[in-house]
Amino acid sequence: MNARQGNLRWRLLTTVCAASLLVASAPGNAAQDSDRPTVWVELGGQLEMMQGTDERYAPDFTLANLNKPLNAQSPLTAQKPPHFGFGGEGKISFEPQGSDWVFSAAVRYGRSNGKRSLHQQTSTSFLQKTFLYGQPKFKYPSQLYHGIATASLTRFNHAEAAYSSSHAIVDFKAGRDVGLGLFAKGGTSTFSFGVRIAQLHNHSSVAFKSFPDPAVLTQAANVASPLYHHHSYFATGTFSRNFRGVGPSLSWDATAPLVGNHDAGELTFDWGINVAALFGKQTVTGNHETRSLYFIGRPTMISEVNSVPINRSRTVFVPNAGGTAGISVRYPNAKLTLGYRADFFFGAMDGGVDVRKSETRGFYGPFATVSMGFGG
Repeated sequence: MNARQGNLRWRLLTTVCAASLLVASAPGNAAQDSDRPTVWVELGGQLEMMQGTDERYAPDFTLANLNKPLNAQSPLTAQKPPHFGFGGEGKISFEPQGSDWVFSAAVRYGRSNGKRSLHQQTSTSFLQKTFLYGQPKFKYPSQLYHGIATASLTRFNHAEAAYSSSHAIVDFKAGRDVGLGLFAKGGTSTFSFGVRIAQLHNHSSVAFKSFPDPAVLTQAANVASPLYHHHSYFATGTFSRNFRGVGPSLSWDATAPLVGNHDAGELTFDWGINVAALFGKQTVTGNHETRSLYFIGRPTMISEVNSVPINRSRTVFVPNAGGTAGISVRYPNAKLTLGYRADFFFGAMDGGVDVRKSETRGFYGPFATVSMGFGG
């Protein structure tokens, strides 16, 4: 009896194993696994708003005489960076057959440029002065020479600024679809770990010109032309700021089906969260110079020049966090995604002029991608 029961158990076990193998090797299941692409190529673009501003270069003379006709608006507003930038992205993913693992490499690049100018002045007007000149030996006015001197009374402030910014982010990831909760039925839930490389750069330049007071005409005795005096100011600044860092990253990407089915096409809601710890170098280089001119007569001028070089470098730790949300139209070998993304690098840039000032850089805005699957 024991022998018979043992034989029966072995027969049942053999039958279950055989049935399992037959189900697993059924044409429908094999086709479903073999039809799944093993390689995905994704291309896209984004419109990104930018967070974070650098300290504005502010020579003393630019803030003098505010709220006056030649300075009704602060000249420093010309240094405002562009509101947004454009960029592109690419990604290639490998999903081995019969496995829940996903290996990917992705790059994202963005750039913005902008120029601004601000000119303010009083109404154009001139001052004329009639004068007499000659030698002391002349005894009568008719023996003296008459002259007319003209000086401009126009006062002005002029500012010009140019700004360019770029960023590149590279990710290498290895992840696995764990299929948690409701995502196991037609959806995905993938946790990934990897390495993130980030490079942030911006360059700015600014120039100021100011003529804050009108020429004042005076006449000294026995001088063939009147004297005049006035101030003129000039200032320039050029600044280049960089951050380059690398570190470990962790991300979670998930999809949930909304309508449709996998074979005929479906609409899904996609979202993701990413964090990284970046270690790298933060640098700023440049120079700013101020020149003051004081004219006290045609042949006489007093000039003062102040030039300051800038060269700072610092090793920093930069936390990075971001997320995405979007809607995708999915087919077995293609996908179109429209969404919104945000990425923030906390304390990544040195935004100061003469002293260090830690600044956060953020990029956020809509994006669109198209993906194609190959192999299977």
